[in-house]
Amino acid sequence: MSSSEADMMSGVMSGVGGTALPLRVVLVDDHAILSETLARFLESVDDGERRVEVVGLAGSLREAVSVLADTQAHVVVIDVNLPDGSGLNLVRRIRQRSATIGLVVLTMYKDDATLLGALDAGASSLVLKDEGAHHVLAAIREAAVRPDAFTASGLEAALQRRESLPRLSPRELEVLTLLADGERVADVAAALYMSQSTVKTHIAKIYGKLGAHNRASAVMTAINLGLIKTTQ
Repeated sequence: MSSSEADMMSGVMSGVGGTALPLRVVLVDDHAILSETLARFLESVDDGERRVEVVGLAGSLREAVSVLADTQAHVVVIDVNLPDGSGLNLVRRIRQRSATIGLVVLTMYKDDATLLGALDAGASSLVLKDEGAHHVLAAIREAAVRPDAFTASGLEAALQRRESLPRLSPRELEVLTLLADGERVADVAAALYMSQSTVKTHIAKIYGKLGAHNRASAVMTAINLGLIKTTQ
């Protein structure tokens, strides 16, 4: 870990567990207008509950490292898509160092891969951007109190779908990923150091597990299930 990341984690760690009002929040989103508008709303709410003070804004992972090093945040609200990487990576790094800071994932994507990715990374909750600012405020307050209790709309259904997903072996996933990239059987064999007949055996097993009859249907099914991601 770099010194700047260590400073960030130190700042995060020193800020958790505090009881003094207001609730200190950092917003990490590359849409400046959205962040500024959300910050104004959060700080304007005076409903008798714990008030919010937005102590920092960041538009990238790099900026977040710097901002969090200089603040003592109780909760961090993190967008998934940032210019220099996935916000879920930031969630994971923070959670590895602290079990008590609230981590709210904010996203426009309603897919299982994003929701379950936030859960697996250690987020406290996931809020869809179209759910509105009041949902974000509620998630922030809940995350401050119960940082380790993940909540999200549609969580139960997503978990049920994950349990029913076909199980591809690591080697089958490698083969399928190369097929999705347009590689021929011979290219897959060369890349994975196996015979073409072995590759064809893996492909047959992949088709069977996914209920597919050709490469295109196998790749599309795998993408829709979140088993692989496109490179585009």
